[in-house]
Amino acid sequence: MASKNTAALAGEFLVAGELSRRGYPVAITMGNAKAIDIYATAQNEVTIRVDVKASRYKTSWPVGRVEESLYYIFVSLQTEDETSKNAPPGYFIISGKEILDKKLLTEWKNMSGIKYTALNTKTTRDDKEGWDYKERWDKLPPP
Repeated sequence: MASKNTAALAGEFLVAGELSRRGYPVAITMGNAKAIDIYATAQNEVTIRVDVKASRYKTSWPVGRVEESLYYIFVSLQTEDETSKNAPPGYFIISGKEILDKKLLTEWKNMSGIKYTALNTKTTRDDKEGWDYKERWDKLPPP
């Protein structure tokens, strides 16, 4: 199995590719000590700032400080077994404001993060059942 850094980089490139596929011009920042992984441009030249978190396991994603104005895209790269069966990655899209408002950060040991189970949820919205965060690209301003 690949290293943690490889997972992070894979997540960033997957998100950049998905945003590009959906019509957003994107710029990827490089390095390990950065708060913003991707800049994307939406309608009216609005800049979307994205922090990407990727994991190969369906447990949690470590998150440091949450910024209300950022978008967070959590990527489940799938387990080695699921990947060998060509299971696609899962994307969970949420704003920093939602993370803070809904108190989704969990504290454990010396860090904080978001649990997979907190994002992999379905509720009824406007008389329709749907995912709260999974594949919710519509939460981003349109390209």
